[in-house]
Amino acid sequence: MKKLIGMVLIGLLWWGCNKDDRERLFAMAFPNTLFTLPAGANPAFPLVFEVNRQNTNIDFFLSQSSTDTATISAINATFGSITALENGKEYYFIEEVSVRICPTDQPECSPADEVFYITDLRGQADERINLLPSLRNVKKLMTGAQFKLEVVFFLNDFPPYSVDSRLDMEFEAVR
Repeated sequence: MKKLIGMVLIGLLWWGCNKDDRERLFAMAFPNTLFTLPAGANPAFPLVFEVNRQNTNIDFFLSQSSTDTATISAINATFGSITALENGKEYYFIEEVSVRICPTDQPECSPADEVFYITDLRGQADERINLLPSLRNVKKLMTGAQFKLEVVFFLNDFPPYSVDSRLDMEFEAVR
């Protein structure tokens, strides 16, 4: 009986670990979104930075890869980071970060619109915060002309100084 259960488990693991055979068409980089975290912000409320009407530049990416939107099956988040532009300024006062994108006609993005996140920093963030990509497929949004970008900070302490910051994001389009 133990051998049968072991064989079934091995079979399930082998079957469940199929290779992702999607082909990467191109990367969509969105570097240098600049904003400033103000000193003395209240940690009781989330701190939100919004860029309405961020261009997707989809036509540029399509022409560079000689493809069209019909061949794209998904556009997924791959890399995101927030970096302090001044040396010695750390993000120890940040508990969580959520980067959200949504259509420009929405008044605000919801937690379901999240594309990058990091939680439970517990005062351990240095001059750079590497964000984790979510599993959300943003093809419909990123094949349009523009989107709304929101960066939501949840603080665990009052920021003692202003921090000029840069958000870098990268998405990949796959077939």
